[in-house]
Amino acid sequence: MTNENGFDDLLKSFISMAEEKTETQDTWREVPVDLLTFFKSNKFLKESPYPGKQTEALETINKIIWSKLDKHKTFDEKDYSKITEGLLIFGKGSGKDFLASGILAYFAYVLNCMSNPQKFFGFGQGEPIDLINVAVNSYQANNVFFKKLKARLANCDWFKPVNYYPKAYNEYQTTKNQIRFFNGITAHSAHSEAEAYEGFNPLLVIFDEISGYDYKNAVFAYNTLRSSAVSRFNDKMLLIFISYPRSQEDFLMQKYNNYLMTKDESIFAMIGKSWEVNPKIKRESLQKDYDRDPEGAMCKYECIPPAIKQGFFQFPEKIDEVVKIGKKAQCHNIIIQDTITSRTIANGETKYYSGIEIFNLNLEPSFTYYIGGDGGVNSDSYVISLFHGEPTPVTVVENGETVEKLFNKPVEDLLLVWIPSKKERLPVDLLNVADVLSMICSKVHVKKALFDKFNSAEVVQRLISYGVDAEDKNWSNQFQLQLYQNLKNLIYTGQIELLDHTVDYGINANEELKHIQIINGNKIDHLKDKSKDMSDARAAAAWLCITDEPDIGKNYSMPAILGVKPIK
Repeated sequence: MTNENGFDDLLKSFISMAEEKTETQDTWREVPVDLLTFFKSNKFLKESPYPGKQTEALETINKIIWSKLDKHKTFDEKDYSKITEGLLIFGKGSGKDFLASGILAYFAYVLNCMSNPQKFFGFGQGEPIDLINVAVNSYQANNVFFKKLKARLANCDWFKPVNYYPKAYNEYQTTKNQIRFFNGITAHSAHSEAEAYEGFNPLLVIFDEISGYDYKNAVFAYNTLRSSAVSRFNDKMLLIFISYPRSQEDFLMQKYNNYLMTKDESIFAMIGKSWEVNPKIKRESLQKDYDRDPEGAMCKYECIPPAIKQGFFQFPEKIDEVVKIGKKAQCHNIIIQDTITSRTIANGETKYYSGIEIFNLNLEPSFTYYIGGDGGVNSDSYVISLFHGEPTPVTVVENGETVEKLFNKPVEDLLLVWIPSKKERLPVDLLNVADVLSMICSKVHVKKALFDKFNSAEVVQRLISYGVDAEDKNWSNQFQLQLYQNLKNLIYTGQIELLDHTVDYGINANEELKHIQIINGNKIDHLKDKSKDMSDARAAAAWLCITDEPDIGKNYSMPAILGVKPIK
């Protein structure tokens, strides 16, 4: 009886092995190697993932892939086949593009090793299968990720590049933003600013630096591509999100926090500090970044993001430390007062505006000056901020040697504010603004000026006519964040000097600066009962100053400008 049972077991085992071999032969024309072997082998990518979390991430993704493709492969008690989304929250410098391009190349390799991938996934013959990487913007998509993907494939001996549509299962053809493989497999390099994601059959989607997407773009891209993937591939599809966070409320962190609360079995998540993923990065080498911007450094390197809406300056006391107490302007006896101006138009009607008068404006003519402007007219204030650059030595390390260089320390000299009156229906007098700028340019050398594009075209043209390198620029969220990040770095390191600004009502410029908010990690804003007009102008002027080469020569006032009525 025992022998009969043993024979039955042996027969069942033999039949099972035969069926498995037949099924394997039917599925694969070439049995593929695992993901880590694909990275490391000289036959494939010839790359060495870092030990630790980078390797751990690849090992887990390998389990997810093979649990979906080969039901006979089992790894441990966890059912990886249920996982359809992977969250890799890795610090800056972790090799995220390296991982993304390698994983996408591996998917293309595995699919082309299949005898008939369309049949495996229940598609019609010749139906396309898409592998998509979605970058932050078109530049990142075409000039960063796509280049790295092409480099992965070019370095892989298994793949063969051709200049025609692939005829063999290991061939590929490169076009502008696609790589075409045999079997109707196509790799796409897309970006978050695109409007169309429909029409794809996405088996794999990698959302590269998704925390940097505009939130609405992230939601739209995710919803569209996920619905396409799940409706075509069910739980065999895989979405990978790889990024460092920008705020607690960016798209990736919302998904991660929801995962922590729900323990969703369809999600795999991993967080890694930069030095935990890339051991070549040393925490001590990043200390200058932490000194300049501690909260930003914690976000980028440790994946500890700021809240959705919080003070941009988490250490507002640093602002007080760079204020020159008692200094209201460069010229101590200056008088600035509000006034109502009037203009008579062609039909004889008189219109009234909000203007200012300036007395005793005496600026040092040997300095090089920079102007930042924020142009409000009816509801917001019009603000002019004037800085000069003070050549200041700083010790830096270049090519392993410690050297002393000069940088242009921004020193604030003047802050002028035109306040419109809603009650009296008095808009800002833009001609008065231009006259004040004319007076400043007649007294000192103004080298550069930067204005928000709104309501500033005429003023900028006037400044250009005086020889000023002036520009009115569209202040996108990204550019405005760059301006403020620069200002914060200067304040935190004590490399700027601000005026001790005072006002009769409302809050002064330094208090306004303390109340600046950051939203979703990428938008500078203010509370409903506050403003940021003065802060915008100061950030622009400081940016021009610090990014310009120090001028150690002497400047002199320009000749009087004819046709401009001087201000008292």
